[in-house]
Amino acid sequence: MWQSRLFSAFLLALVLLMLVACASTGSNVFPLERGYQREELLYGNLKAIAAINPGLVKVRLIGFGSGSETLIYALEIGDPKAKGRVLIIGQHHGEEVLGIELSVALAHTLAQEWKRNKQWSKILEEYQIWIVPTINPEGWRAVSSGELARKRKNNRVTNKNNTFDIRTDGVDLNRNYPVFWADQVPVPHTHPNYKGERPATEPEVQAIISLAEKQDFELAFFYHSSASGNFSETIYLPAWVQSDAVQEARINRLMEFAKSYAKLVKRDYQDGYYHVAEGNSSRVGNARNYFFHTHDTDALLIEIGGINKEGISVIHPPLKMMRKLVDKNINALRSVLYERALEKGKE
Repeated sequence: MWQSRLFSAFLLALVLLMLVACASTGSNVFPLERGYQREELLYGNLKAIAAINPGLVKVRLIGFGSGSETLIYALEIGDPKAKGRVLIIGQHHGEEVLGIELSVALAHTLAQEWKRNKQWSKILEEYQIWIVPTINPEGWRAVSSGELARKRKNNRVTNKNNTFDIRTDGVDLNRNYPVFWADQVPVPHTHPNYKGERPATEPEVQAIISLAEKQDFELAFFYHSSASGNFSETIYLPAWVQSDAVQEARINRLMEFAKSYAKLVKRDYQDGYYHVAEGNSSRVGNARNYFFHTHDTDALLIEIGGINKEGISVIHPPLKMMRKLVDKNINALRSVLYERALEKGKE
């Protein structure tokens, strides 16, 4: 009798464990699991990647955070004499950590596989790739340390009392670029989308502007993760002037490029694939608008992280799902860059 009860209890415990495991694959895990990148370890990890192939990969210091002595690093990958330049920024908003995971994993892949993988070899034959894992190390530090699950802005003191409030102070770095800045509806400094007192006030944004002015980027990818879920698994193009035939032609070409990426990436928890937002985009001071209008860069914002069956946005998934998500986006990026490199090689 007791053996039967023990076996029943074991089965019940096993079923409960399986249910918990199944549920966890479609939910957020915070604090972040061990295996996610940590802000204080990033520089060491980037140096380790560069050490794999120091002739190919260089670590560059490109700027500083606004409210503390945090540093902003980039990896310069490939031959400076390559015809083109590609920029990848993994994070603008502190809570959106998936782009950091993607960008660091991409850098590691390039360092290891650029010779033995024909697609990466061709890409680096035509392009030098600049990877900036985060331009918001302060916001990321609050999240990666387990202090806050939601920390969007940087650490600028914006409340006029010289006392920093980590929950309300700060500037949304993806509203501070000097394009369409004045078109944005003013919001209080406590608002998550607070754009700052003037365009390009933030040193993090200034670092990217300086990099853009030094490098003639042909392509730029900005990775985000929609905390609300309203934008998840969608690719967004820059805003454009619809009466401008040149801009409209550029947008049409960029739309096809974005669709070629989207069709390669399955959604995380639901059927179907990523899609590309149709129609004109928002006239706000974000990175894709700045690069498209100021530097003639083909720029895309890619929202990664999925919506589970309960309608919850998952931006801090368990490690297994995180790595699956990263891998499929890197594969899509490799595919579209390879096709672009083939076209460039024919020029």
